[in-house]
Amino acid sequence: MRIGLIRHGETEWNRKALFQGMSDIPLNDTGYDQARRTAVLLEGQPWSALFCSPLTRTTQTATELGRITGLGEPTPLPDIVERSFGELEGETVFLPDGTRRLADHPTVEPVAAVLERTYRALEHVAATGASDALIVTHGTVVRLLLNDLLTVASPAINNLALTVLETDPDARHGFRVRLANGYPVAVELTHSV
Repeated sequence: MRIGLIRHGETEWNRKALFQGMSDIPLNDTGYDQARRTAVLLEGQPWSALFCSPLTRTTQTATELGRITGLGEPTPLPDIVERSFGELEGETVFLPDGTRRLADHPTVEPVAAVLERTYRALEHVAATGASDALIVTHGTVVRLLLNDLLTVASPAINNLALTVLETDPDARHGFRVRLANGYPVAVELTHSV
């Protein structure tokens, strides 16, 4: 089975480089345009099911994808929601010197907790029996997942970038990465059990 992970379209907080986390920020006009353009690229591909995080920005993106591709309304998948950034939500991602702020505040959801619920969501989707499923989720969720599955650190995840996993009982956590942030992944970069 293939599982495609797609980051939601742009929001105003993305444009302003603010931590969003669990804050329920809708798509802006650019985000809607990104979703429609991506849906056209996905038309005719063998995706058979559509899931999304319950936050507005992912639901709006998935609804556009489902409408244009014919996949229909997305099924909410609560465990694939964005990482909570706690008291950092609404704050700038970059410090005045241009470096990225570390998400090390005590109110930020631990990486292990994000990964635990993300794998639970992937296992749920794999158990549905769909041959190929799309999940509209969040950049941090995809990046942390890729960091855990690959031997190299993942870069920032672009809005509407596609990451493709395949179920593989011999791979780390039962999933092998085939496409990361829109780029093919060499087999030797994936961890074995």
